[in-house]
Amino acid sequence: MKHTLLLPALACMLFGGLLSAAPLAPEGEAQSKEALLVTAAVFEFFEAKCNDCHGAQLAKPKGKFGYTMDLKRVAGNEEYVVPGEPDKSELYRLVNEDEMPGKDSEHGVANAAEKLALRQWIQLGAPSALPASLAAWQTELLNAHAPEPEKPKVGRTFFQHVSVWLGSFHAASTHFPIALLMVAVLSEALGWWTRKETWLTCTRFLLLLGAASAVNTAALGWLNAYSGVSSVYKFHQWLGTGTALWAVLTAGCAVLFECREGSPERARLRGALFLGAALVGLTGFLGGAIVYGLDYHNW
Repeated sequence: MKHTLLLPALACMLFGGLLSAAPLAPEGEAQSKEALLVTAAVFEFFEAKCNDCHGAQLAKPKGKFGYTMDLKRVAGNEEYVVPGEPDKSELYRLVNEDEMPGKDSEHGVANAAEKLALRQWIQLGAPSALPASLAAWQTELLNAHAPEPEKPKVGRTFFQHVSVWLGSFHAASTHFPIALLMVAVLSEALGWWTRKETWLTCTRFLLLLGAASAVNTAALGWLNAYSGVSSVYKFHQWLGTGTALWAVLTAGCAVLFECREGSPERARLRGALFLGAALVGLTGFLGGAIVYGLDYHNW
């Protein structure tokens, strides 16, 4: 069963809400009509592109999220929706960054009109009231197919379980290498400024610890069972791996070469160290962007 309320709903939103501007309609009634149109558009978007993977008819919906057509329940989930604030809503971020529906979805990612409808729905407070025809269709979607009893989980070996569990510590492990490598830069900067050879010992110590912990963090990142498909995540994953390797090479140069003050080896070490610090900062920024979005630090 398909409905065609999406296009008129989006047309009203894009061209100023002609219905809400009717001279005989009170302001509250106009706002109610706008909310009804926007909610209908979001409902049809969810039904067309999300229900196949997150519908109530599924015994095992993806991400254990199987109530996508229950707009009231979706709006009440604080982990996904912050009513009135789409930029703080995880659901909008997932749709806006093409993580849901993913690029591998047979229905394709959300188009600009669907993203706009979702954003405006959240801005309006994530209302759940639908036109009568869609309300009946919603009831059918939610009640016609009861989920089958969940079967015991099988198929994951003990080793796989341990790997996924270890990967969950990736985010916590990032603080140690970031701190060590950044302090190593400070140590080398002080050595550059004072021209004292003793700072090299401190820099070497920090680099060795930082490189070892960076390798550990990168390994945990690959074990982390993240299900996103965004380009930000992929870039973070590979840049983080490259940063760990760069830290190991830099630490190796610091140990294997004498690196006396004023020598070409010391200049190359400093260059590698400063470049590594930049890579660490960029990798950390992208890691935060996976959670909060690239626009989180907008002024």
